[in-house]
Amino acid sequence: MAITINSSSLAVSQLGSSQKNLASSLEKIASGRRINKAADDAAGMTIADSLLSQARGTGQALRNANDAISMAQVADSALGQSAALVQSIREKAIQAANASQNTQTRQALQSDINNSLAQLDKIAQETTYNGQPLLSGTFTGKEVQTGANSGETTKLSITAATADKLGSPTLGKLSEVDVLSQESAQTAIKIADAALGQINASRADIGSTQNQLTSTINNLATTGTNLLSAASTTADVDLAEETINFTTMKVLTEAKSFALAQAKNMNKQNVLSLLQG
Repeated sequence: MAITINSSSLAVSQLGSSQKNLASSLEKIASGRRINKAADDAAGMTIADSLLSQARGTGQALRNANDAISMAQVADSALGQSAALVQSIREKAIQAANASQNTQTRQALQSDINNSLAQLDKIAQETTYNGQPLLSGTFTGKEVQTGANSGETTKLSITAATADKLGSPTLGKLSEVDVLSQESAQTAIKIADAALGQINASRADIGSTQNQLTSTINNLATTGTNLLSAASTTADVDLAEETINFTTMKVLTEAKSFALAQAKNMNKQNVLSLLQG
């Protein structure tokens, strides 16, 4: 009859549990995370994932706001050049309004004004951002996604800065400026004044939007940092504490392995003693 030597099932079970806990602790130390799978902490995993999702959305919203500021800066710089051109047109209109001018000199001044108007339209045509024209009058009511959630947007509008759009609704547009007579030159001065007012108002709106976006960026940066900190507190492991836990479990596992080995040897010796009678 064969004699079977059985080791303690309880000791084997305890050793297996210790080895499982040891492996889990090692995984946490290696990954730096307290929660590596749902079984570690299902509720904590859900909270941490939600916080990380919000943090990543906030980060993208921050980049969006920076892009919008860059776009506004491009438009403002171009409008500054446009304002300088309108100032030049105004100066020539003042010059043409003087009684000392004759037909030939007024025609020369008109030619200079026409060149400035062409340059004004060129600036409006060539000022783009990512292929979008900024000064053509089509960039109005554009929404910039400046939040991590749907509907959290900032509107950006830039009015047209072309010669046929700038000017006075009653006296005429810049494209219609005529300084070939003293009277028309006086009108040209008023039209240039109205055009400058439009450009300055547009630049003021852009500046206000830039300030709003800057404030939004500061808030997003703070919010993103706090969200990441909260997610880290929820999901990341305390390395010092887990290292102590790992060391303790390692010692216990080794002790249980040694005890189980000793138990097997004792069982064998007891059986031999019985056989030797």
